[in-house]
Amino acid sequence: MPLFMALAGLARLLLFPEGFIAGAKPWDRPGTRAGDEIIGPDGGVMVWVPAGEFDMGWERGCYDEKPVHRVRITRGFWLGKCSVTNAQYRRYCLETGASFPSGSVQGDDHPVIDLGWDDALAYCQHYGLSLPTEAQWEYAARGPQGRLYPWGNEWDPTRCCWEGSKGPAGESYPVGSFPEGASWCGAMDMAGNSWDWCQDWYSPNYYARSPVDDPPGPATGHCKVLRGGSWHFVIPRHLRSSYRHFCGPKARDSYVYGFRCVRSF
Repeated sequence: MPLFMALAGLARLLLFPEGFIAGAKPWDRPGTRAGDEIIGPDGGVMVWVPAGEFDMGWERGCYDEKPVHRVRITRGFWLGKCSVTNAQYRRYCLETGASFPSGSVQGDDHPVIDLGWDDALAYCQHYGLSLPTEAQWEYAARGPQGRLYPWGNEWDPTRCCWEGSKGPAGESYPVGSFPEGASWCGAMDMAGNSWDWCQDWYSPNYYARSPVDDPPGPATGHCKVLRGGSWHFVIPRHLRSSYRHFCGPKARDSYVYGFRCVRSF
């Protein structure tokens, strides 16, 4: 029996080469291919983003999207398929005593908004998750092919929620309302609907010194990065997957600021 158990443990280690934990939950184990889905610890669907490489930035983009540089994501990760919803955040508030944002007034299945970076981080930490790094977010949106938009290289106004296609009450749509706008790994609403806070401090010059492997962003700063655009954006180029936005970590804006979670290995 001891030999059998040892062999069984070895087999499980081979099946989960990035780390096997006895009795681990699904989010504590890596996926096997892009787009695998699990239910995360906060009740939201998460998709698997395998390790890989891509060119981050765009040579025809804004000044802070340059220089284009090679980035290697050395470890796969689970990413929220959609942004955290009002229903998920309300449940978190009941569990922790946190205040629900007064500006997030749409339905339960819409993205929660009117949140600062510190609010988003606290939510993630409560569930043993984190915010995606800027590199993780852009890789999940663009993939190894480096698409300009999550769905491809051509702008398509029917594949996301933006100024030209707003949801009910002229704001967001319920999360996941644009399946044809999904990224290569199955992540939804990575263009439009609501902004996603990222882990990184913002620096317009960081790309010039960014490491190749798993760039963590600057060590310090005054603003945090946001990605993805939102429903009030008029210009399609601002909905590109390489476009960078930033704001102070305590800023809250009922028009734009939401987030999605990540489970890194």
